[in-house]
Amino acid sequence: MMILKDALFQRENGFTLKVDRLQIKEGSKTVLIGASGSGKTTLLRVLAGLEENFKGEYSIDGKLRGDLGELKSRGVMFLSQELLLWEHLSVIEHINFVLNRGKSLKESQESRDFLEMVGLIYKKDSKISQLSTGERQRLGLARALSAKAKYLFLDEPFSNIDVVLAHELIEVIKKRQKIDGFALITSTHHHLGFRDDKSQIVILNSGKIIQQGVWSEIQKNPATKWVEQWVSLV
Repeated sequence: MMILKDALFQRENGFTLKVDRLQIKEGSKTVLIGASGSGKTTLLRVLAGLEENFKGEYSIDGKLRGDLGELKSRGVMFLSQELLLWEHLSVIEHINFVLNRGKSLKESQESRDFLEMVGLIYKKDSKISQLSTGERQRLGLARALSAKAKYLFLDEPFSNIDVVLAHELIEVIKKRQKIDGFALITSTHHHLGFRDDKSQIVILNSGKIIQQGVWSEIQKNPATKWVEQWVSLV
């Protein structure tokens, strides 16, 4: 379990994130919702361990910050909006590199399976410059999934793709989560993929959590006017 408690994080531009308590259970699904600038990405980065300079308690599986080590040893994988793909590697070499822990680019059936999963096997030998925006998004997701992390963080994973592809990738994530049992934490403006009873929805405004719960709870009792409007639109 991942726990963030009594947290205070401040950026140089004056933005402040305050979290009284948020916990991420093993194998769970958490969705961060909020208007632009509400703090979704900041909270995602703090939870993923990418922002260390904050006050408060942060632990993963009972280990506090000072004892956690690097992200990989924490079982954390973070996929940013920028994707950060490697221009000098082919599509399948991205997967090979992660599966082989950086020691080899040797192709395997497993690496091919991950590309099949996202519909990119036909592009396996292509370079990043030869991919469309949607294809890059698919590769970024496949690479993140191939890390087999215990906690998978996705920052606006469907922001630059059409609703049909977004739905397809959501189904891929669901299937893989059943296989690997990772906790999924994602920030999104998208309305797809979080209205099942098991998803923990966390709604932010101005750096604070204003409501959290499953969809049915939030739908019945929205905490603010913005949440009420968001529910009606969804």
